[in-house]
Amino acid sequence: MECAIVDVFAERPLEGNQLAVVRGCAKLGTSAMQAVAHEMNFSETTFVVAEREHEADVRIFTPTVELPFAGHPTLGTAWVLGRHQREFTLNLKGGRVRVTFAEDGIVWMQPPAVALGEALPAAASAALVQLDERDLAPAYPSRSAAVGPHFALIGLRSLDALQRARPPATDVRSPLDGSQPLLVFAFTDEAHTSDGDFAARMFFDANGWREDPATGSANTAFAAYLRVLGRGGTLVIEQGYEMGRPSRLYLDVGADIFVGGKVHPVMSGKLLPGVHAI
Repeated sequence: MECAIVDVFAERPLEGNQLAVVRGCAKLGTSAMQAVAHEMNFSETTFVVAEREHEADVRIFTPTVELPFAGHPTLGTAWVLGRHQREFTLNLKGGRVRVTFAEDGIVWMQPPAVALGEALPAAASAALVQLDERDLAPAYPSRSAAVGPHFALIGLRSLDALQRARPPATDVRSPLDGSQPLLVFAFTDEAHTSDGDFAARMFFDANGWREDPATGSANTAFAAYLRVLGRGGTLVIEQGYEMGRPSRLYLDVGADIFVGGKVHPVMSGKLLPGVHAI
């Protein structure tokens, strides 16, 4: 089983969000996939269970659970498998996702549809990031959303507030489906750089709360949220700065939503045959 490690939503190597892509996994069981993802300990690891000329069947795992869809694993896996083509399609548990490769190096996907939930109470929203209600941005009311994973989208007043945000103190569940864990995506329209539109952070629970350097699924939900607010066009989202993994996500928000970023290879190798026995 060949394994490639790439950095996704990265303008250069050793930035963005790390991803391990394992190929040749037709005979690898679910428990072994989960154990390998735990071993890698990246936000996600993908397993290619079948490959064809222009598409592949892929499963996505965090260190603790399998996901039906996630953004940076989709872009990174498509890049590893099909970057020399014009486009490539991944068949995920959450559906088929088409990925295209632009001449400027940006890899674009058209993600699954987003289910937007109701507005979230201000007090509960502030508590999710351990801030005061005064840190919330009135122009961006908090809202739940699902696109495979379930998110709380929390608008903050300033970059200072975003940098003071902390993950929830306890386990939290989605208001859209109480059986689903809630991931927390906080954002502000004060960016880190002069050409960024928003800065963001994303917290998720995987054997304890951790932060994600760049989250394509959360930014997909964010794009749908912005479209409802009347904000569209091409936008740049900056994430991962607080972790020392600066990331740059490109959103194209219109009648359809596209999410893009650059991918850089870092390492390649093989998983040993003994992994099959797990």
